[in-house]
Amino acid sequence: MEMNNTSNELQIHIGSSLGHFHKVEGFLGEGGFGFVTKCRNLQTNKSEAIKINKNSPEVVRQAKSEISILKRLQYLDPDTCNIVRWNGFFFDKDRICLNFELLDQSLYEYMTARNNKGLNMTELRPVIQQLATALSHLRSIGLVHADLKPDNVMIVNRNQHPLKVRLIDFGLAHPVAEVQPYICKQTTWYRAPEVMLNIPFNEAVDMWSLGITAAELATGYPLYPGNMDYDMLRFIIETQGQPADHVLDRGLGTGYYFHRDERSGQQRWTFKSPEAFASQTGFYAEETRAYKLNNLDALKHLVTKERQQSDQHLLVELIKRMLDLDPDQRINPLEVLRHPFFHYNVSQSSSADPCINTMGNKQEAPEDRQQPSRLQVRGPENLHLTPADLMDNTKNTDNTENIENTLKVQPDIDVENEGWVWRFFSRMKNTIQGYITWNRTAAIWSQPVADAP
Repeated sequence: MEMNNTSNELQIHIGSSLGHFHKVEGFLGEGGFGFVTKCRNLQTNKSEAIKINKNSPEVVRQAKSEISILKRLQYLDPDTCNIVRWNGFFFDKDRICLNFELLDQSLYEYMTARNNKGLNMTELRPVIQQLATALSHLRSIGLVHADLKPDNVMIVNRNQHPLKVRLIDFGLAHPVAEVQPYICKQTTWYRAPEVMLNIPFNEAVDMWSLGITAAELATGYPLYPGNMDYDMLRFIIETQGQPADHVLDRGLGTGYYFHRDERSGQQRWTFKSPEAFASQTGFYAEETRAYKLNNLDALKHLVTKERQQSDQHLLVELIKRMLDLDPDQRINPLEVLRHPFFHYNVSQSSSADPCINTMGNKQEAPEDRQQPSRLQVRGPENLHLTPADLMDNTKNTDNTENIENTLKVQPDIDVENEGWVWRFFSRMKNTIQGYITWNRTAAIWSQPVADAP
C-alpha cells in the first residue's frame, strides 16, 4: 500500500536519499513514530522497508527500546519463527532508521482487498498456526509483543498459498518482567480485559489478541470493535459474561467500570450501566458492532461454511480458549499448536531447534514455560545501545555524536555472551516459577446491528 509521494513533516519524498545507501521509492505506512518507506538499497540493489523515526525525545526513547527488543530477536530464525527479518539500523541526519525486509501486504489489507470475506479453514489454519508459533518463541525468550492485530501481520507473498505470514512491529514489545500494568498496551479492538482493568499482565495478552484476530479473519468482522474500553468491556460481557470476581479483584482500574457490592453474596462486582458510566465520566456508550453475539458459539453461524463442520466446531472451541477471561487459564501458544484444529501433532513441526540462530553455538529449544503470575522473577536487563551499536557500518551520518548524546547510551555488552547468560538465567527463572507455582481506527461497519442467527 503506497501512500502520498511526500512527507512534509519529515521533509522526505520519493527520490530522497536516506543515509548514504538508500533511496526512497514509496511510502508504505505511517504512525506516531514517523513513516515506513520502501527504499532501494544502492549497494545491494534490493528493495527494503525502512522505518524512519521522528527525532522527538519520546520517539527516540521508543526507538531505543525497539532496537533492544530486535537485538534479542536476532537469536530467532525469522523464516521458521515467522517474525520479520531485521537488518539493523542507520542514521539519516538525526533520525534513527530501522531496516527491515520488504514484505507484500498486511492481513488487514489482504482482507480489505477481498471485501472482508472471511477466510476458509484451509486458508485460516496455517495463518493461526504460524502466529501461534511466533508467540511460542517470543514466550520462550520472555517477550510480550503487546500489539498483535491484522495490521501487524504481514503476508510474504499474497500469490503463494498457503499464505506465509510474519509478525511485525515490536515498538510496544517488552520483556515480561518489565511490563507495568498501568501502561496502556495493545490497539483498542485487540486489547485484553486485564489491560483495560490495569491488572498485572503477561504474554497471555498476545493470545487474547490472536483469538480476536482469528475470529475476525474467520468471519470478516471485528469481534469487539469498541471505540473506548468501556464499550469493549460491555461487548465482551454481553457475549462472554463477566470476568470472575477473583480476576476483577486484581484490577487497579476495576472500580472505574464496575460497582463493588460490599454486601455478602456470590458476586461482588457489577458492571456499570451506560447511563451510570456516562454520568460518572461524560463518555457515552456507542453501538459499533456489525453483529451482536449472545455467546462465542454463535461464531459458527458467521464463519465460512465448510464441508467438514467439525472444522468450524474446533475453530470456535479454540477461539473460546484463546479468549478465556481469566488470563491464568487462557491457552498458551504451544497448547494452541497441539490443538485438534490442526489435525496433527505439531510438536515436531513447531520445534524451535531450527528456529534458533546458532551464533556460533548450539541454542536450546524454547520450553513450554508455566504462565507467570503477578509475582515474577525479574529477568536480565534490556540490552543497552552503545556507540558502536548506534553507528552504521558504513558511517551513514555526520550526526552520530549528537544522537549518541541524545540517547545517553550505556557501556557496551558482549551480545553473544549476553545471549548465553540470558539463556542460563531464563532456565533458572523457569525452574523457580515451576517451583513456586504464577483503534485500529477503521471505518465503522455501516451494516445495522443484528443478532447472529
